[in-house]
Parts: sequence; C-alpha cells; structure tokens
Amino acid sequence: MQPEELLGTTPDSFEMEFKGGRKALFANPRNIPFRIGDFAVVDVERGHDIGKVVREGSAVSKKLKSKGIQGPILRRATSKDVATMRSLREKEAEAHRTCQQCIAKQGLPMKLVDVEWQFDSNKIRFYFTSDRRVDFRKLVRDLASIFKSRIEMRQIGVRDEARRLGGYGRCGRYYCCRGVINDFDPVTLKMVKEQHLAPGSPKISGGCGRLMCCLRYERDFYKEASREYPKLGTRIEMGEGRGKGKVTAVDIFHRRVTLSDKEGAAMVVAIDDFKKGRITDVGADEARTALDDYWKDIEGAGGEKKPEEQEERNERNKRNKQGKPQKRESKEGKNAG
Repeated sequence: MQPEELLGTTPDSFEMEFKGGRKALFANPRNIPFRIGDFAVVDVERGHDIGKVVREGSAVSKKLKSKGIQGPILRRATSKDVATMRSLREKEAEAHRTCQQCIAKQGLPMKLVDVEWQFDSNKIRFYFTSDRRVDFRKLVRDLASIFKSRIEMRQIGVRDEARRLGGYGRCGRYYCCRGVINDFDPVTLKMVKEQHLAPGSPKISGGCGRLMCCLRYERDFYKEASREYPKLGTRIEMGEGRGKGKVTAVDIFHRRVTLSDKEGAAMVVAIDDFKKGRITDVGADEARTALDDYWKDIEGAGGEKKPEEQEERNERNKRNKQGKPQKRESKEGKNAG
C-alpha cells in the first residue's frame, strides 16, 4: 500500500495554478502521483517555480491545451518548499512598496497591480495596468540593481487585474474569473439582451468595470429557458374589449409574462395561461410593480417612453381625431344651408 503522501493519480499532465490565478499546463514525465490541491515544483524558463495542482491535463480547456505544455513537473513540494513560498510572499509586499516609490519618482503613467517572485528567486514579475504604452526601461534597471534579480514588467488589462487581486461580486460569491471560469471569452451586449437585462444598468458590470463574466457563463440556461416565452413586443388579444396587449416583460424564474394594453394598463399572466390563451388579471398591484420595474430599466437604458407619457399622447391624439369630424359636420351643414 502506498504511503499517505504518495496517494493520487498519475496522468501525463496536470494544470498548475500559481499566484494571482495564473494557470499553465505541465507534463508529468516521472508519473508522480498527485491529488488536487497538492503543491509541486516545476521547471520553467530560466529556473524553477512552485504551483498548486488544480486538475488533470485531460480536463483542461481547449484554449489552455492550445498553448501547449509549459514544462515538466520536477517533484512533489516538501514542507520546506512551502515555507520558502510563504516567505517569498512577504518579500513581495516589500518589493511592491519599493516599485511604487520608483514609479512615483519617475512619474510613469502606470498602476502597479501585483508582484510575483519566482520560487528560485531568479526572477520577479511586476504586473501593471496603463492606458498607454509605457517606457519602463529605466525602471527595470533601477529594480534590477535593488533586488539583484531578473525583472519582468508585464502589462495586463482590467479583467486580468480583477483575477489577480480577487474579490467578491454583487452575488456574494468569489469572482467567476478566479473560480469557475478559466479563460476570458468575450462578453457582449447580445448576451445582456438575451437575459432580459437593461443594457445601461450598472448592475451588469463586474469589479473590473466590464460586463460580468457570469453573463456568458449563464447564457446557455437563459437561451434554453427563453424558448417557451414570447419575445418582447409580441402582441396578443387580451379580451374584455381591451384590444391587443404587448409583452413588456418576461419573468423566467416566476414563469410569468407582463402585458400592457394601449392605455398603459398592465397585467401579469402565468406562462401556462399565456400559451393556452387564457388571459386573466392576477392582481393589478402586482402587475403595476412588475411593469414599473421594467419601465425603470428601459428608461435608464434610453429606451421607450413610460406608460403615463404614452397615455397623454394617446389622449391628445384622441382629442384631435374628435375635433376633425366636428369641422366636417359644420362644413356639411353650411353647404346644406
């Protein structure tokens, strides 16, 4: 029987995670057994580094596989290796302060995000963001003379910044980009509309200021669930002399549809009744609340007018139409006289 510390699987490769959520694929030529969460020392360009095993190579995404194997796994990390890694984290905090002082002294237009010290201390990576191209050659020379190590400056985007720093979203869970999502795929306004959200709402922006990653992560659910619901703007006969009503909101989770007639009056209908053509009022107050929330979102996005404004316009049109026949009647009376 294997000792406890040697239990695990021995696939050909493993996905390793380093500081700041940085991930890469590494080969396992020595068939060393690992379990998820174990630390391992790997061979990288110009030295060694230490990372955590997060999954087997066969389970990684196609995008990560396309980058290829970054190097071999050398050995299982010992308790001494883990202690060394933790001491480097303390040194990174000091390196961060030193680099900040150098940036301020040189007046460079850049924001320092994070510092990552390689396990063998041969290289230090400084991650930063900037709206423009930065000439940091003098900064690199100054840092190299201070730390006596190879310096790498890496410019990243705001989404990478959020991943490296981590944090919690408005849902109360850890950032998707640091947890369930490994690759940064495009998130578009089309996905926002498919989920019946207002494009101009600040609630759809993540900690990075861009559209939230979960909009893409949850897209398949909304596309599948929306198939049984009518599209916004669909018209249906409401009965009781109300004429045709327009679908103004869809509530997937409560399985309801909100309809609005030409006068602006609203009603909420269960999706099952909507399909069968049974349009009955389920509560005016509930309907008004649902519709008010919908018009609020639309107004914030610069969309259609509120029902009150529409109602005023309808009244003006009605008065104009009533005025025209009166003129025709007086004219006919004049001719008859």
